[in-house]
Amino acid sequence: MKNSKLKINDFDINKIEKIVKEFNLTNISAKILLNRKLENHDDIYEFLYPDFKNFENAAIYKDLDKGCKRILHALKIKEKILIYGDYDVDGVTSISQFMIYLKKAGANVLYYVPDRESEGYGISDFFLEKIKKNEIDFDLLVTVDCGIAEIEKVNEINNLNKQVIILDHHQCGEIIPAAYAVINPKQKDCPSKNKQLCAAGLSFKFLRHLNSYLKIKNIEEKLLELSCLGTIADIVNLIGDNRIITYYGLQYINKTKIIGLKKLIEKSGITDNTIESFHIGYILAPRINAAGRMSSADKAVKLMLTEDEYEAEILAEELENLNTKRKEAEQFIFDEAVNKIETDGLYKRNIIVVHGTNWHEGVLGIVSSKITEKYDLPSIVISVKDGIGKGSARSLSYLDIYSALQNTEKYLIKYGGHMLAAGLSLKEEYINEFSNELNKFIEKETSKEERFREIEVDSYIELKDINYRLYDEISSFEPFGHGNHKPTFALKNVTIKDLRRVGINGNHLNFKLSHKEKEIPVIGFGKISMLENILSKPFSYIVSINNNEYKGNQNLQLVLLDIEEMDNFDCIIDDSKIKILNSIINKSKSKIIKADIFKLVEKLNKLYNTKITAEDIICILKKDNSIQYILKNEILYVKK
Repeated sequence: MKNSKLKINDFDINKIEKIVKEFNLTNISAKILLNRKLENHDDIYEFLYPDFKNFENAAIYKDLDKGCKRILHALKIKEKILIYGDYDVDGVTSISQFMIYLKKAGANVLYYVPDRESEGYGISDFFLEKIKKNEIDFDLLVTVDCGIAEIEKVNEINNLNKQVIILDHHQCGEIIPAAYAVINPKQKDCPSKNKQLCAAGLSFKFLRHLNSYLKIKNIEEKLLELSCLGTIADIVNLIGDNRIITYYGLQYINKTKIIGLKKLIEKSGITDNTIESFHIGYILAPRINAAGRMSSADKAVKLMLTEDEYEAEILAEELENLNTKRKEAEQFIFDEAVNKIETDGLYKRNIIVVHGTNWHEGVLGIVSSKITEKYDLPSIVISVKDGIGKGSARSLSYLDIYSALQNTEKYLIKYGGHMLAAGLSLKEEYINEFSNELNKFIEKETSKEERFREIEVDSYIELKDINYRLYDEISSFEPFGHGNHKPTFALKNVTIKDLRRVGINGNHLNFKLSHKEKEIPVIGFGKISMLENILSKPFSYIVSINNNEYKGNQNLQLVLLDIEEMDNFDCIIDDSKIKILNSIINKSKSKIIKADIFKLVEKLNKLYNTKITAEDIICILKKDNSIQYILKNEILYVKK
């Protein structure tokens, strides 16, 4: 049975041709737009040509104008304003926007970021106690990226004769907190169409509307930079207002006026001429997040706010070091977890539940994602400290992990999340029972035929379709991110050639795909673990298109993302190659033969003057039921 399944939408040919004609695009680009649910002329035009004239009017948002007027009143009577936000990039960039703007407006304003480990997400008990003891003093509290679930705590703050404005984008419950103003597009009675704004986008919209009253000059560019950072990092759909924010925000980031961001870009080693969404998502955001994961997010806020180059240099270096520690902690936990999974055979279960002592809680979600990717199974990674386990879960499309946790909640202290990701805590003594119950639930609720990884692809494509016209059209769809992913394609009926390992550690794969007279280079970054699947004659290769620039030369290459397996493996191999491999196996005195498959290919071709490939070797071994073998990365183990 295949453990992955391709998902490609079919579209009415008339719709495709209409888009091709109206916008002078290729059929493939038309399919990409339809996959983004862009069908009518106006929607496509706004997507292709983002413009602030199409930015949704902030005044229609429930309580937004009311919240702005409350801040205007606070400015007028010199009230103390406190901005309270989350410790991730979305929270950091939201806090920073408010601090930059309100400081410029002359406000008496401070901020507060809770400690991830000791206080956790949302308005913390620790913070509330400090208010009650007058250790934290303010008149108006503005929460960003949190607050929508804080019914009781908002009531307590109200009872202390202080007022609260909530800016949040998380799902609303049946009861909305009794704050002075609640700005959240997900409220049932908020007419906004842009339900996918994150806190950073919502903060930008709020402050931009506030500025329609105060008219402070030369400030919106900085706010837009920060909003763009938070929007891309928070993995919200890059459509509608989010697309406008990121489209223009990236332009300003490339000539940033934020000293701390400039230093962070330098420290992160970005040498590309143009910073794109990829650089934010995979290079800058992890460094900003590392502050909250490994130390205090306060460092990241200070970096965004400082006007001093020397301080910015020091803070950027601290974030760089914290990110290194984050990667080390992540790798350490991943290695320990994989060792336990392999030793205990946890990969044979319906869901992997693995735990360890004092694993750093800040990276559990990242490790869970990597385990799910490695084993194609839902996973939960739990860190145990003082008898309590705190964990992060990641799932695949066939399993609603939140629903699974609901059905095992008798073992849990608390949990939360959504279909594909969740967090939880439980007593250490219940971990095994919890794991067994989860496995039973998945066994009952999902059939083995349903348990596959879904690969979403924009279109099938042929090698002859890959040219600079298509590449330029695809580039016009940037910025890419959630809801507007970089277009992906499936190539079938192609032949693999010249496969080799590349990179310092040999973790990348390089080869060519050919059909008829055309061939194109392919790079598989970090895909050494997929080697066996690639060598097993996949039904199709899942790729994106990239422009490779080297020493002034340019050429299109494909980036390997995944493969689609055959329903039933089959291959035809020359008898002489089969005899050669069998001869090597039979001559060995060891019961288990261990060899680097690439070196083995070189050896066989040199000894026997043949043209055997790594693909040939795997095909021979897969077809011969009398031989047991395992290919771990590039190392081949054959049992006689």
